[in-house]
Amino acid sequence: QWNSVSAALPARARVVICGGGIVGTSVAYHLVKLGWTEIVLLEQGRLGAGTTRFCAGIVSVAKPLSVESKMADYSNALYERLEEETGVKTGFVRTGSLCLAQNQDRFLSLKRLASRLKVLGVSCNVIKPKDVARLHPLVNIHDLVGALHLPGDCVVSPPDVNHALAVASAAHGVQIYEHTSVNHVVVKKGHVTAVETDRGSIECEYFVNCAGQWAYELGQSGEVKVSVPLHGCEHFYLLTKPLSEPVQNDSPVLIDMDGRIYARAWHGGILSGGFEKNPKPIFTEGRNQLEIQNMQEDWDHFEPMLSALLRRMPGLESCEIQQLVNCPESFTPDMRCLMGETPGIYGYFVLAGMNSSGLSFAGGAGKYLAEWITYGYPSTSVWHLDIKRFGNLQSSRTFLRHRVMEVMPLLYELKVPRWDFQTGRQLRTSPLYDRLDTQGARWMEKHGFERAKYFVPAGKDLLALDQSKTFYKPDWFDIVGAEVKCCKEAVCVIDMSSFTKFELTSAGDQALQLLQRLCANDLDVPVGHIVHTGMLNQRGGYENDCSVVRLSKNSFFIISPTDQQVHCWSWIKKHMPSDPQLHLEDVSWKYTALNLIGPRAMDVLSELSYVSMTPEHFPSLFCKEMSVGYANGIRVMSMTHTGEPGFMLYMPIEYALHVYNEVMSVGQKYGIRNAGYYALRSLRIEKFFAFWGQDLDSFTTPLECGREFRVKFDKDTDFLGRDALLRQRVEGVTRRFVMLVLEDHDTELDVWPWWGEPIYRNGELVGVTTSSAYSYTLQRHVCLGFLSPTNTDGSPAVVTADFINRGDYEVDIAGQKFPAKAKLYPFSSLFAQQKRRKDNMELSNFQSK
Repeated sequence: QWNSVSAALPARARVVICGGGIVGTSVAYHLVKLGWTEIVLLEQGRLGAGTTRFCAGIVSVAKPLSVESKMADYSNALYERLEEETGVKTGFVRTGSLCLAQNQDRFLSLKRLASRLKVLGVSCNVIKPKDVARLHPLVNIHDLVGALHLPGDCVVSPPDVNHALAVASAAHGVQIYEHTSVNHVVVKKGHVTAVETDRGSIECEYFVNCAGQWAYELGQSGEVKVSVPLHGCEHFYLLTKPLSEPVQNDSPVLIDMDGRIYARAWHGGILSGGFEKNPKPIFTEGRNQLEIQNMQEDWDHFEPMLSALLRRMPGLESCEIQQLVNCPESFTPDMRCLMGETPGIYGYFVLAGMNSSGLSFAGGAGKYLAEWITYGYPSTSVWHLDIKRFGNLQSSRTFLRHRVMEVMPLLYELKVPRWDFQTGRQLRTSPLYDRLDTQGARWMEKHGFERAKYFVPAGKDLLALDQSKTFYKPDWFDIVGAEVKCCKEAVCVIDMSSFTKFELTSAGDQALQLLQRLCANDLDVPVGHIVHTGMLNQRGGYENDCSVVRLSKNSFFIISPTDQQVHCWSWIKKHMPSDPQLHLEDVSWKYTALNLIGPRAMDVLSELSYVSMTPEHFPSLFCKEMSVGYANGIRVMSMTHTGEPGFMLYMPIEYALHVYNEVMSVGQKYGIRNAGYYALRSLRIEKFFAFWGQDLDSFTTPLECGREFRVKFDKDTDFLGRDALLRQRVEGVTRRFVMLVLEDHDTELDVWPWWGEPIYRNGELVGVTTSSAYSYTLQRHVCLGFLSPTNTDGSPAVVTADFINRGDYEVDIAGQKFPAKAKLYPFSSLFAQQKRRKDNMELSNFQSK
């Protein structure tokens, strides 16, 4: 049905899509639905003859992230209606699925998933083993403790879905060319201009890399390299011949993550695959024909999964095997797909790295990417999937090979909160890494940078702490509590070198004018002042949340979250005028950052600098270049990102060890100790500080999170998002960031909240948590999240302070609801006053006795 091999390619098009699998055809389908014309889809072989042909055909909403479940839910609905729309049979059968739990921890994780899916409106039920046997009689339930039933999940025929999407796209004018290979993409002045193929060149405005296994190679093929961090692994699944009593086509899909297998009905028999502990990476050196030819049956490798299948379905012992399929699948460094416009090249989009969920994600991901190309943004926040969460540092083939060997087993591994990758570590480290490591630092990784979680005191069992995995009270609870106590009563030092740091300079006032346009807050402040501000988009949502220091009249120091390095750079460069006198430099690697938190921080710095550090001499949100010890030119800032008193020290990396040693030496008399990011998290959450990427995203405005005071409404200065915020100011906000303190929650015995828990008001679902931590000050758990109530007709309702204050709230943690108090301001000061009064009363009573 497509253009013949001899047909000439068009000279130009608006969009060229490389990849004729389900992902590529889905993008084309959704672009034409949005009114696009002049779309060309190129496939190097036959359409759908790649991995689509080997796909297991399961569409399940049981995904780790809410945005992934949304994509799968949309894909499910799309595939159901495709047959009616196109006349092409897709093999759609609504089978439902059963996620099995062999232990209580897995069962608890499924309960958490069920709570999150209900927020999305997905039907699901936590069921008992006997219910599993009723739904699927072939399943052995003797070792099960429960399961999650998802009645809406389905199976389809992947090649037929691919064909249906292509037919629908072609009917609306998409030109499809098979046996056409893309050599490279032509980029001029930072914009896509053409695509060079083995059959000629096509001028275009947009290019979409949906090349699957070969997306990495395609990104590296042009003069301007595009980083697409993914790597292939062999993936095995088994096909049986029909059983003596054929398996019904509508039998539920089985997902046994503890057994590392999945299984579905297939032509009266069973199709079963899994994610083994020892995966086999492939194509590390590129498109190696020998490796492709060697992708044969490997029964020794598949044996553990076959054993798990027979334990789960003993009735298959006598069935006849038809084939063991070995096909390549691509995986990313963090188990999430790659989506969006690449940094630095306008018009170059990527949708790849589906981590063996291409069929589940293709419909929703294609929709979001088509919206992104059309409007400049998708209809929901997809930051966790945005390709700009990665940089060139994740493009090493060695790194990718080692990481995917960890990622593939992790797909079915039990992941408790705050687990960490073990491969690809120590890639980016502070100059203090070895010094901190010898003092008991336990590490986590953020954007390739090693950051201390907490410090294990001498004599503690390090092995037990590193291996502790739980949904309940963690083993590091008391350690972090001691660090928090020190931050509040003495002084702690936290190495925060991983923060993204930019310097923006100009010959004239160009730097100020650019920041005034990009930032919601007023940057026209005296030299030395620090401004907390958001960089907003046209909708008023946060593209970045940062602190900006005015170093001189025309020089600014921008501090952003660690994982914003690529995204923030791209956002600023996108809006920078082409002016040789305006210069942006990434100086993240130049500076080490030490955070001195606590009331005695001023005493430590005073001794080291011979300068008074009291608030009268060093006001809040101020920056001075000072000497600290022997080191000169240290940027000392009166802020801590926690709401506690203290200072941030930014120093050239060659001074880091000297300054750290001096701070620790002088600080001994003041009770100084090291602290990690877990203590920082507890402090910032109890102070009601929102964090970008967890609480804030590109759809959250300052008015929705109580940051109206950081918006320059009173200045006659236009900035991105101003009009949207003015409208919202008049109309009112329909979602509001709140702080919830749990009541009747036993820290020792009850499941802990982490993020993603549903929030109920007067028994009705009104929102979801975005982050949480135990507050050692309040001695209770604190959750931050958004309330998004609706009117009776389902439309968004305006949220007022009265609405928040008058409700009775509950937070659902793994199916158990805990009462909570909701506020629009921090509880910490109120509880601290109450505790002091209680302590004074107890002391008074003791003295009188």
